[in-house]
Amino acid sequence: MAHSSALSETLSPAESPQRPRSRSIWSESSGEQMLRYNIISSPPWVDLAMQLQQSNPQRFAYRETKWSKFEDSQMDNITIGGFTPRNVMRGSNVLFMASFHNNDAILSQFQVLVALCESFIKSITVLLPYYPTGTMERVVTEGQVATANTIARMFSTLPSIGQPIRVIIFDIHTLQNRFYFYGHALADLVSGVPLLLSTIKAYVELDIADAGDPYRSELRNAECEYDAIAFPDEGAKKRFGTFFPGFDLIICGKVRQGDKRIVTIHVCNNPLTCVSVAAYTCFDRDGFLRRRSFMYPYRNHQSV
Repeated sequence: MAHSSALSETLSPAESPQRPRSRSIWSESSGEQMLRYNIISSPPWVDLAMQLQQSNPQRFAYRETKWSKFEDSQMDNITIGGFTPRNVMRGSNVLFMASFHNNDAILSQFQVLVALCESFIKSITVLLPYYPTGTMERVVTEGQVATANTIARMFSTLPSIGQPIRVIIFDIHTLQNRFYFYGHALADLVSGVPLLLSTIKAYVELDIADAGDPYRSELRNAECEYDAIAFPDEGAKKRFGTFFPGFDLIICGKVRQGDKRIVTIHVCNNPLTCVSVAAYTCFDRDGFLRRRSFMYPYRNHQSV
């Protein structure tokens, strides 16, 4: 339940503190009744889809989809939920929870999206928390493939359903990625940074029990507030630095030594910074999204 409520709240905050966002899918209304959604989920998001249904069964109905392969060819053998024994998908709003963790998964999910577009549904909202090709939005030598453009074109050329498909992406690498979407699909770029800021505030204001968490215990003993944000590189600082007014900004970098990557601090405008919070989003070897937040209490750079 906690994950579903957090997801609902992070879809509505502004991408920029100065620009209020329009209503999200969680707050749209049709007349006096809020829109209802049939949920079709890729395998990694099934648990979250079920939590959404449990949190608000009046708005969300999870339709189980069978994702399998033919044994001889290993080609997709998919059966989308909600069509039998009674077709409840026709004329409905569909929330498709996507996970593009590898090329095989991407193709399988596009096959489902094509089938949905051809099933007389009213609208499709694709929740794609992480856009994996977002860092390949440009090329520096002839012959390189800008895969960010490729995936966006696949969305944009899906069969028309009468209105653009809404593709919700969290904290995309660069804002200009939105211009690769056109025609039958448009990108709706949202951010989880407001949730991070509220979490930081909660750590500072609440008397949190240690609960066996060494980070919490260490932070309480430090008796100091969060006053700095560390970014993994200059690009991340340019992209997200404006979200943190009033914080000291620390820019890190990676130095390669053979197969090792050593993280170093390149820029810090206040060497007496007390506590830094560095948020990293990454994938493990299986391709599943993991969010790791590291909190480092320190008095100067050398103690990091």
